Amino acid sequence: MGDRKEEEIIRELEKKLWSAADKLRKKVEVHDYKYVVLGLIFLRYISYAFDQRKEELKKELSDPQSRYYIKDPKERAEALKDEDFYLEEGILYVPEQAHWEYMRKNAHRENIGELINRAIDFLEDKYPEKLKDVIPKIYTDPKINLSHEDLAYLIDLFTDIRFGDGHKARDLFGEVYEYFLGKFAEVEGKKGGEFYTPRSLTRLVVKILDVKCGSILDPACGSGGFFVSALKKIEEEGLDRYCLEIHGQEAKTLPWKLCKMNLAIRGVTGDIRLGDTYHDDKFINERFDYVVANPPFNDSRWGADRVNPNDPRFPYGIPPDNNGNFAWIQIFLYHLKPNGKAGFVMANGALSVGGTEGEIRKKIIEEDLVYGIVACPPKLFKNVQLPVSLWFCRKGKPEHMKGKVLFVYAKNLYKPISRSQVTFTEEHIEKITEKFRLFEKGASEEEINEVGFAKVATLDEIREKGYVLTPGRYVGIKLDEDDTSFEEKMREYSRELSELLKKEEELTDKVKEVFKALGFEI
Repeated sequence: MGDRKEEEIIRELEKKLWSAADKLRKKVEVHDYKYVVLGLIFLRYISYAFDQRKEELKKELSDPQSRYYIKDPKERAEALKDEDFYLEEGILYVPEQAHWEYMRKNAHRENIGELINRAIDFLEDKYPEKLKDVIPKIYTDPKINLSHEDLAYLIDLFTDIRFGDGHKARDLFGEVYEYFLGKFAEVEGKKGGEFYTPRSLTRLVVKILDVKCGSILDPACGSGGFFVSALKKIEEEGLDRYCLEIHGQEAKTLPWKLCKMNLAIRGVTGDIRLGDTYHDDKFINERFDYVVANPPFNDSRWGADRVNPNDPRFPYGIPPDNNGNFAWIQIFLYHLKPNGKAGFVMANGALSVGGTEGEIRKKIIEEDLVYGIVACPPKLFKNVQLPVSLWFCRKGKPEHMKGKVLFVYAKNLYKPISRSQVTFTEEHIEKITEKFRLFEKGASEEEINEVGFAKVATLDEIREKGYVLTPGRYVGIKLDEDDTSFEEKMREYSRELSELLKKEEELTDKVKEVFKALGFEI
């Protein structure tokens, strides 16, 4: 009961902070304002964490029973300045000129934006590996239409955050950061979806994969939502959060910054690299226990012509340039260890598209790399109606899973959170995850199968259905209930028509060459 009440208090605080901070948004573009606010939350946190650790250290240095005990008061005072005492707890040592208290005292000066940028410069110089180019230095940018009074208002607002001690404070600050990420994604609509994956989706994926200790990669990591959900799951199970090695890649600079800050708020670091995964894969020689992602859907002009024909990441073929879905899927598979597992979000079109993409899907299925597909309800993403599904793949399936795929139709599991968005509840997540648990442990199909919801299908059944992976075709619902949107269908038809026209052109050229060789002019 106490935990629930605490959760309600946190939610109320988040709403209060958002409502207050949102008052200034009308003065500046949300794309820029997002970084103003999230940067300040980050700066507030590192000072808060430093202060908490300093108070703990004072007690430890004064306690004769502590391994840190120092008898002489002057030596104790000097020890409080020893950075190692802070860094060993995953906390940055924050000197006065970069401390939040310094900014609070000077918040109403006209040059407060300059002081904030200067504090960021100092932190970057002190911790280049962790913070270089991470915190956006935009507080004196003329494009940011916020006065020094506006910045003072935000500083005063976040100064009021009081979240308790130690790890609890860190986790609750992380909750606030994640809440603001989600709210900004809602405001930005489709554009916001580029950096933020709804928490219920990331939580469902990491629970189905049963992420524990090991290595994890997200090659389209955005603000790092999958990493946060994985860390949360690990801690819920009583494991050490540091047992998960985090690796990520992001093509856009600002989401890359958000991801680095999102991890730092939680006291962890990851190897997060900036670059285009399609053509500059920063982890080309590495394999991982888990691969997770919410890549750009139906990415047209993804650069198929720039891919080396011998690129080892595309053993099943290079997808057409007008859709990068199967480029991503092959990249995920490539980066798996021999017993690794992948879970990712994908546009529904990939389940049934024909042409070159359909052939690639067929090869992946015949290689027995797919072990689960979940059909999701629409409106999981704010202002993005495109229906999505979750794919689960693995190398080295256990014997009892070989030649089988679990299909789950979860389109009827959702809770509305607004007129334009829905979410999975914890109960929904548990209901879906339980089917995968049963499948993993070798339960009978009678235990797993549930008409209209779940079905274990064999490769023979999938072959009979033309290698289409749409869950509704297997679990026993009417086909029209599992139909894709008109927009999605037209996109598929357009892709197929484009490929057919291209093939027609190639055949026409070959016919002309034959006639020319025979001495006929056309």
